[in-house]
Amino acid sequence: MNDFTPYELALMERMTPQHRDLMAKLTRKERASLAQNVRPEDIELIQSWIGTDQEIGGMLFWDRGGKYDDPEWQSLEPLDEVTGLLYQRARDRLKELRRLAVEIQRRSDLTLYSQFNDGLLFTGMAGAVRCNREGGEDEDGRFFKGVELRCIGSVEEHINSISIIPQDSGDFHVHFGGVVDGRARGIWVYTGDTHSLLQLAQLSEKILPRDGYETAVSDREGNILRLDPREIRRAAMGDGKVDYGEELNLRAYTGARGADEAIEAAVRLSKRLYERLGLEIECYHIGKKYGNFHIVRDENFDRFLPSAPVRHKGLVLITATLVCRRCRREIEEFRDLAKSYPEAVIALVNLSSPQFKFYERVFGDMGGGDPDRFRKTAAGVTPFIIIYTPDSEGILQFREYVSTAKAENTPSIRNNLQILDKYFK
Repeated sequence: MNDFTPYELALMERMTPQHRDLMAKLTRKERASLAQNVRPEDIELIQSWIGTDQEIGGMLFWDRGGKYDDPEWQSLEPLDEVTGLLYQRARDRLKELRRLAVEIQRRSDLTLYSQFNDGLLFTGMAGAVRCNREGGEDEDGRFFKGVELRCIGSVEEHINSISIIPQDSGDFHVHFGGVVDGRARGIWVYTGDTHSLLQLAQLSEKILPRDGYETAVSDREGNILRLDPREIRRAAMGDGKVDYGEELNLRAYTGARGADEAIEAAVRLSKRLYERLGLEIECYHIGKKYGNFHIVRDENFDRFLPSAPVRHKGLVLITATLVCRRCRREIEEFRDLAKSYPEAVIALVNLSSPQFKFYERVFGDMGGGDPDRFRKTAAGVTPFIIIYTPDSEGILQFREYVSTAKAENTPSIRNNLQILDKYFK
């Protein structure tokens, strides 16, 4: 018998049968958030926007494209029994991860608790290498060997993946990226600011090696780099900057003895990538495709809110964090926003990274010159949609922001098009 508190029992009386059944699965932190944040009079409102499992799945797993959704690729046959077994085991694991992701999102929404979603790691699967009957790479072959898992992402043209390749020895190789001419391609990671570079340095030099992965970071010319977090921090604290350009290639590799061990190594690799760089990867890819989506940090803040006149129509700041359950619901719309308003500058403010200038300047603007006043009187919680447009002299001025209360659904960009149209159409 579950040890429900009187308060929880009172809430459960107002819940649908599905959510009452879910109460037994809540973690200690989820139950604490339920007690602190969910009022009895809000429970019907909360349940009204959570949606069905199918709707939650559509919101979480909306990215499409490439061979992962190509009927021809999906019709290929596994080269041998080993690949066939690997494919079946991986498909079953992805199905379980998807179920888990939907459940975690539902639990988070019901309890108004933000947390990293451990099920949100892959959104598709296909054969890793298209080949002929003899196993040679062949773009017209009718077979595949190994599997390639699509990591969570936003843009079809820039997909990150993890491949699992059977070896003649009976072992498996697990690594970032697809395979071309027998070689792992790795993945390209945004490194255009100090925070992102530090995250990559920590991932490649400490976190992944500690988990048993061999790593390498290289530039566009293929030069292998060693990223020293201390050197990067020292440069950031002084007047210098360690500059490797907008992106670097990250490779990571490990071996596994069986299909299940290889799949779990791929799961672990995706989780390490996503929890460190996931939000930036998604948004950077949107920027690569549309050109008007950017990532804001303290070091480049003045570029987006300068004291000098601007020549564009205005700035839309979007606040988010990777663990925010509400932000997860609007990430798909980030892409649509960049596409729909090409003359606006769209910028992500990741509140999990240093944003001192943002808090002082933007919260100050929203609070009538006093950032603390806005913090104390704000009607909604993050995520915010914050709009600046130029005045008659071309200087960006704060116009308005859109948010919703904690118990309400996230402030959908699609539901606020009339506000955006007012400034950018």
